[in-house]
Amino acid sequence: MHLHINLSQKAVLILLAFMASSFCSCNSGSGQNAAATSADTQAVAKTTAYDVQLVKGKIADSIACRDNSQNYALYLPANYDPAKPWPCVFFFDAHARGAMPVSMYKKTAERYGFVLIGSNASKNGIAWPVTETGVKALMQDVQSRINIDPKRIYTSGFSGGSRVASSVAIFDGGIAGVIGCAAGFPQAQQGIQNKFDYVGLAGAYDFNLSEMEQLDETLEHNGFHHQLLTAAAIHSWASAADFETGVLWLQINAMKEHLQPKNDTLVNALKKDLATRITTAKATGDWISAYRLSAGIAKALEGLTDITAYKKQAEEISASTAYKSAITVQAQLQTEEIDGQQELQKEFAQHDEQWWTGKIAGLNKNSKDVKQLQRSQMNRRLLSYLGFICYMYSDHALKSGDLANADGYIRIFKLADPKNPDCSYLRAIYWTEKGDNSHALSSLQEAIQAGYSDITQLLTDPAFSSLHNDAGFKEIAGRVRRNMLVD
Repeated sequence: MHLHINLSQKAVLILLAFMASSFCSCNSGSGQNAAATSADTQAVAKTTAYDVQLVKGKIADSIACRDNSQNYALYLPANYDPAKPWPCVFFFDAHARGAMPVSMYKKTAERYGFVLIGSNASKNGIAWPVTETGVKALMQDVQSRINIDPKRIYTSGFSGGSRVASSVAIFDGGIAGVIGCAAGFPQAQQGIQNKFDYVGLAGAYDFNLSEMEQLDETLEHNGFHHQLLTAAAIHSWASAADFETGVLWLQINAMKEHLQPKNDTLVNALKKDLATRITTAKATGDWISAYRLSAGIAKALEGLTDITAYKKQAEEISASTAYKSAITVQAQLQTEEIDGQQELQKEFAQHDEQWWTGKIAGLNKNSKDVKQLQRSQMNRRLLSYLGFICYMYSDHALKSGDLANADGYIRIFKLADPKNPDCSYLRAIYWTEKGDNSHALSSLQEAIQAGYSDITQLLTDPAFSSLHNDAGFKEIAGRVRRNMLVD
């Protein structure tokens, strides 16, 4: 479970207030104004300085910066050649798990020729000035060792890491586009100084979805190239398929911005991808997504192909009674959801497990109302948010040595979010604190079965230090690694 900051529409508007008059190009790489012959000479000379020892076609999960300030995960496409510049995505995870997104998205990188970098230093709880210094050092190290196209540098992140990815683009510049997963922009009082393309990826059951929807509207009003994609998912990194759609979308925009040549194969791939998503949205009655995708594809493909049919489709959806009704319900539910989150947070420590059993049963019942899709999704988001609260309370109680309350909080967590691997992981810590290593290992096995894949957390958590030489623990560590590397 990951720390998040709710972003109000007002905060977003404050953040974007001065953007119309303060945009600077994010595509101005060093040496861009030099004569062509001089640039070619410099490129040849610099190629010899790139690190030719880096492995291609395989993930390196810990490349140390030359100044030893940090390390990062790396994926170079199998055909990487330092003689030419390559587009690159820098990833920022909420828990500094750089190898996780690199592993999840390496096939996309291989397919489209992207270098992937995953920070093993950036994580929740670190002040922005410290994070910013680390990110600059990371990017400098990467660009000194790998031939990165300065006009096609992208950032991506999950949860708090998504805010880091956006912050780099907002405050430092030099970023062509951002793929933000499960969270939007940071709260700030200063205007944006740099323009960039933005893809938001969020789950329909993610408690940050409303924030992402509000951000998408704000970006529209302020002239950004943007697209929000939603899926039947919770608060997590996006699926490989959704991330690939985001990369396709960024490449289409790069063509329009003359950062890469027009490629009809990619244009047709995005057409097919979004057409499938629109068909699915219509079939499930998700008219807001259907309109968002129809309008989005028309804007994305404008100037590259005939968009008449897409514009007509968007106009028809927006004029429909079903869409207008969905928009009205969405506005009502956004307010209701905020109130619901505040109520859950206020009441959590005031009631026992029996009371929460009834409360969770009610949320579960309402989340299965197939006749009211938007309301059922909202109730699933409230359950997800309750799981987040449970995690925070459980984690704090364990760290405070309050095992009695930790036990109760974890039980409620299990009721609210039974498939969350963090629940079993916290239970494993509880058992080690009780001196019961056998049950601790069993709980870790349950976490693995639920998809737990944070090998760095497992191996560095002091709760399990006494188990490192245990054969069962070593077997568990191996399975966690395999979970992390699943394609």
